[in-house]
Amino acid sequence: MTIPTLDTLLVHDVADMLGAVATLPGQLPDGLARANRVRDALTASWPSDRGATPRTLVVCGMGGSGVGADLLPAAADVRAPVVAVKGYELPGWVTDEDRVVCISYSGATAETLACFDQALERSVVAAVITSGGELANRARAADVPVVELPGGGQPRAAVGVIFGALAGVAAALGVVVDPEALVREAAEGAALVVDEHVGTGPEHGGDQPPALELARQLHDHAIVVYGAGHTVAVAHRWKAQVNENGKVPCFANALPELDHNELVGWEFARATGARWALVELLPLGASEAITARFDITRRLMSDAIDVDLRFEPRSTTLAGATFEQLAWGDYVSVYLALVRGIDPSPVERIQSLKGELGGR
Repeated sequence: MTIPTLDTLLVHDVADMLGAVATLPGQLPDGLARANRVRDALTASWPSDRGATPRTLVVCGMGGSGVGADLLPAAADVRAPVVAVKGYELPGWVTDEDRVVCISYSGATAETLACFDQALERSVVAAVITSGGELANRARAADVPVVELPGGGQPRAAVGVIFGALAGVAAALGVVVDPEALVREAAEGAALVVDEHVGTGPEHGGDQPPALELARQLHDHAIVVYGAGHTVAVAHRWKAQVNENGKVPCFANALPELDHNELVGWEFARATGARWALVELLPLGASEAITARFDITRRLMSDAIDVDLRFEPRSTTLAGATFEQLAWGDYVSVYLALVRGIDPSPVERIQSLKGELGGR
């Protein structure tokens, strides 16, 4: 079988999703700068006489817009719990001791708009992060700070600017201490991977991108992604990216919890008829116990797994390691689409669903 050349594959990337992935390191400080433009208003949303931080920072967002809520406590040493809300309902326990941030890249996400209205009724909303739309309109009408994102792209391709913006909001509320260091380290980690995939020549890998070879190995397999500690959030990002970019099922889970249930489910995995691939995301500074669990779990699953890819971070900081492994997932997921001969950018089924829901 003839293996398609890189140039042949790239014609399928109509909207240049690969180019969007390459902007990740630059997106992170851009997002922080956007939050800093409204820092005074953000700080005012949690007056200093209320204490150092809110009891919790509640982040409402869906899909690519909501991933920052998972990544912030994974990548940063946060000073208050960061709770993700991915649905229509703000938890009943949220009071004026807490603060809510609503994120919707488009500004039209029904679930996030519903949470914003509830947060506004309880006077607990601190900010919205959006490129515009109805969310921005409602926030401005209520004098809620708006962190404006650049528009025109896919929410999942804006993970860096969204994370940087959320870091800035969290810093204004006292939840993150040094957002500049956080986004710098995250950008450095992402750049380790981006630098292997841009440019031309052997020093860059642009002619033979390593993520393309990984995608070819994973092609036509059902993929499971396992993480631990800070890489649990990254594993779920991998899952979502393979779903949206690659247009195939992908599943994610966390060690050590999966060893208490899912591990048994692999006993008759071959009976499903699927070809399985395992992606392992080892955390920075993994303990001996966690490393042993990855090793033993992989061995016990080996009779069901055709492909096994393990990623260990080169970065030496938590934020760097988080975004290094995230960038690998972004690249691999895009190349999974290109190997299949499809454009990774459109998400037609999501648009069909939204059309049938009619704004609900």
